[in-house]
Amino acid sequence: MKKTLTASALLSALLLATAPVHAQSDAQTPPPAAQQPAANIDDAQLEKFAAALDDIAKIQEDAMARLSQVEDQQKAQAIQQEANENMVDAVNDSGLSVEDYNLIANQLQTNPELQERLQALR
Repeated sequence: MKKTLTASALLSALLLATAPVHAQSDAQTPPPAAQQPAANIDDAQLEKFAAALDDIAKIQEDAMARLSQVEDQQKAQAIQQEANENMVDAVNDSGLSVEDYNLIANQLQTNPELQERLQALR
């Protein structure tokens, strides 16, 4: 039962994390340039976003598999923390900042033209 609850909680958290990745920082940063229009997001940025998104999906899959084997809450939290850090690293390794990734992810939720451009790149 504990394994199921923990796995369900992580799945929910990871699904929410798939869109925008929220990294905590010591200093508060202002929001990115007043929600750039989709026209300002070029194909290179979308390609970086797609690469990060693919990596994040793999990280989530791995974390879910590992969580399904864990009953200890502290171990589950450690897996969740590691997965979150790995997702932030995946975004940064793609060449995007977490803020830029979040900007694109948020725009993808409401911008069909941007969604089509991303699909065309995949």
